[in-house]
Amino acid sequence: MTVAATKEELREQMRARLAAQSAADIRVKSADIWERLSMVGEFATGSRLLVYVSKEPEVETRGLIQQLLAMGRQVCVPWFDGAKKQYVASALADFALDLAAGRFGILEPKPEAARPVACDQIDAALVPGLAFDETGNRLGRGMGYFDRLLRDVRGVKIALAYDFQLLSEVPVEVYDTPVDFIVTEKRVLNTRGNPK
Repeated sequence: MTVAATKEELREQMRARLAAQSAADIRVKSADIWERLSMVGEFATGSRLLVYVSKEPEVETRGLIQQLLAMGRQVCVPWFDGAKKQYVASALADFALDLAAGRFGILEPKPEAARPVACDQIDAALVPGLAFDETGNRLGRGMGYFDRLLRDVRGVKIALAYDFQLLSEVPVEVYDTPVDFIVTEKRVLNTRGNPK
């Protein structure tokens, strides 16, 4: 079986496991994950953060983004630049006013609210995914958009995941971008320095 076929099979399994969670499970686990995330130094002290806008059944980030903005933190979210055909980081001023459903049904800045920020200016990026392993490998949704966005992020890359999404091994290809930390409702895993 090719790596691509193995990935697709694993994606199907993980989508089913994610979909089996109740809204209450997602809420409780997400709150526990936020608490653990606050103890990751690079996230706690980073001045500019890139945070994905969650879509069920991912680890919830909408409330987290609003909390961070209320605290005066600089938050960027992914915005799909139609001209470049890729996601870029966009500074967020107001969650309710700036965002609308975008290309994949995910909230992103409206074109008039897009404020692009160079990815090398990001101190910490919160990363979604379907599965991760203990060396920081990530299985995304298969389109490569998030990998391309992460490639230029100089700060730490922090995956938010439910504990069942952490596997012993995730199939990878050369263009896949690993993460530095994985935060679940049960643990924080520092994957930097782990052999890939």
